[in-house]
Amino acid sequence: MFKKILVTAALIALPMSVAQASEDMPDGKKIYQNNCASCHGMDGTISKFGKDLKPFPARNHRAMAQVVSRSEMRRIITYGVRGTGMRAKKYDLKPLQIEAVIDYIKTFDYKPNLANGKKRFEQVCSSCHSMDGRATTGLGATNLVYSKLNLEDIVHTLRHGRSGTLMTANEHQLSNPDINDVAHYVLSLRYKANLGNGKKLYAKHCLSCHSSPSKIKLYGNAAGKMKLADLSDQMLDLRIRHGRHIHRAGKAVEKLSSDEILDLMAYVRKNR
Repeated sequence: MFKKILVTAALIALPMSVAQASEDMPDGKKIYQNNCASCHGMDGTISKFGKDLKPFPARNHRAMAQVVSRSEMRRIITYGVRGTGMRAKKYDLKPLQIEAVIDYIKTFDYKPNLANGKKRFEQVCSSCHSMDGRATTGLGATNLVYSKLNLEDIVHTLRHGRSGTLMTANEHQLSNPDINDVAHYVLSLRYKANLGNGKKLYAKHCLSCHSSPSKIKLYGNAAGKMKLADLSDQMLDLRIRHGRHIHRAGKAVEKLSSDEILDLMAYVRKNR
């Protein structure tokens, strides 16, 4: 009987505990309104006051909500951004309140504009990465067609650059919508190989010497140390275009387009 009373009391108290916990959770929208909206706008699209800030206007939160990691948002909110009007909030907000603000920002959505992304890419990025992203400029930039960076990584690179390379930060040169648009455009440059065409190209240019991609052996510095699967896309591309087999394959391989090479590579990798 006593046990039944205890169980009943616990069941009655449980809803009250849940309700109390819910009341204790910070309201991210309200905290954002009180601490962020004056510059960034309540919907994340920058207020008039935010646009007039010097030396740099406030950033568009809506365009960054889904492409910037929580950890970076947490760092920016906590410590601010030196040289801008974004001051540290670690003295005003508790850690749980900062997380609630991030939760609210993450509810924002943005539809990327690929036409603008292409335009801004050609204006800002093509001098190093080429107009088609294949980086044939000789400056050592990354071939974006082969890049395996995800969307967050592309955005981070666009905003902050890459240490030790010519890739400089663009967070003040490009707006957040521009960065989002360019990142999605860069992602669209990834090749979508045609395996059927790759098979035809292999039969035409490779089959007479290599009965199967799995039988291909590496020579030179890689001999005995690496397998075909160990080669990066860029190194495999280099070997197809300029390898020792060229004097046998002839000018035909040299005349293959970049997209045909990618199709051929995809077939080789699938059947290695």
